[in-house]
Amino acid sequence: MTDSVDELWLWADWPAPKHIRAGTSIRKGGTSKSPYNELNLATHVGDITADVIRNRNNLSKHLELATEPSWLEQTHSSKIISLDCHQKNNVADGSYTSKKKNICAILTADCVPILFCNSEGTKIAAIHAGWKGICAGIIENALKEFAKPSSTLVWIGPCIDRQYYQVGRDVYERCLDHSTSIKSAFKQINNEHWYCDLRNIVKIILRNSEVGLIYECGLCTYKRADLFYSYRRENNTGRTASMIWME
Repeated sequence: MTDSVDELWLWADWPAPKHIRAGTSIRKGGTSKSPYNELNLATHVGDITADVIRNRNNLSKHLELATEPSWLEQTHSSKIISLDCHQKNNVADGSYTSKKKNICAILTADCVPILFCNSEGTKIAAIHAGWKGICAGIIENALKEFAKPSSTLVWIGPCIDRQYYQVGRDVYERCLDHSTSIKSAFKQINNEHWYCDLRNIVKIILRNSEVGLIYECGLCTYKRADLFYSYRRENNTGRTASMIWME
C-alpha cells in the first residue's frame, strides 16, 4: 500500500472505514526556526512556544479538525488514557477513544508511532512506542482495549531503520526479558552492541498477540531528513505528530 504525502501530512493508506482519518505530519510547512525547522509540534524541545502553537493551529486548519488534538506529556511509559472522559492528567504515552472528533495524538522523532482501529470503526487508539515503552508492555496494553485483536487494524508510522539504531547490551537484554521472540529483530555488531529494528519488534509483538491486519508506511525518520525529525540524527530537533480520529 502507498501512503500519500501532501504539503503538511502523510496520510495512512490502510483499509480502515472511510470515516477514520489517520496519518503523520511531516516537518515541512511550518514557522519554527533552526534546528526545529519547520513544522515542529512539540512544546518540550526548546522551540519558541508561539511558533509551536502556530504550527499546531496551521496543521489543524489544514486537516479541517473539528477539535484540538489531545496532546500528551510522554514519558516512555506503558500508560494509555481514555479520551472519553475529562482527563486532568495527560501524562501518558497513548490514548484511545470511542467518541467521534476526539483526536488521539502522539509525538515522535525516531520512536514508532502506532495507530489502531477496530474493523467497525467505533474505537481508535494511538501509542508512542520506544524501546522502554515496548519493554513496559505498551503495545499489549493498547490491544487490551480492543475486543478482537484479530480484526483490529494497525498502522505503523515512520520510525528509525535498524542500520541507524545501535543499542548496548542493557537495551538488548531488557528487550529479550520482555520477549525472547524479538531476538530476530537484533543484529549483533560486537560483544556489547547491536542494531535494533524497532519496526520489526512491533510487528512481532503484534503477531504474537494475534493481530493480522498490520500496515506500515516503511519510511525511515533518520534517512528522510527532508520529511521527518530524527533524535538520533540531530539530537536537538523537533517532533512530528501521528494522529487518528473519527469524523
